[in-house]
Amino acid sequence: MLKAGTNLDSKTEKELIDADAKSFEMAGKTVRVAQINTVDLDDVFKRQAALESAAKDENASDGYDLFLILATNILDSNSELLVVGNPTEPVEKAFGKTIANNRLSLPGVVSRKKQVVPQLTDAFNA
Repeated sequence: MLKAGTNLDSKTEKELIDADAKSFEMAGKTVRVAQINTVDLDDVFKRQAALESAAKDENASDGYDLFLILATNILDSNSELLVVGNPTEPVEKAFGKTIANNRLSLPGVVSRKKQVVPQLTDAFNA
């Protein structure tokens, strides 16, 4: 039943990244953070190239420096962050991890407001 409620297949990549997204100013950079809830991260990341393309298009058209897509597995409360744009160094610093294949694994992260934005803001302002 949860899988049906989080069916992503019928949505375009633009719809996925725009459905729940907020923009933030961080140290003179405009950072867009979208969140996609799912019961299977593979459902999101099988579309990684298309999601990256949609995020790059929005970076160019809307003036974002960095577009972050937080894919959250609502069953196990883990997330994976897709990073598109620059600068990426504050993202790595915020979570103490290295970006690989434009992604960061964020076990236990479910809240953009409490577990992502404050850490990013601190890293950008450091």
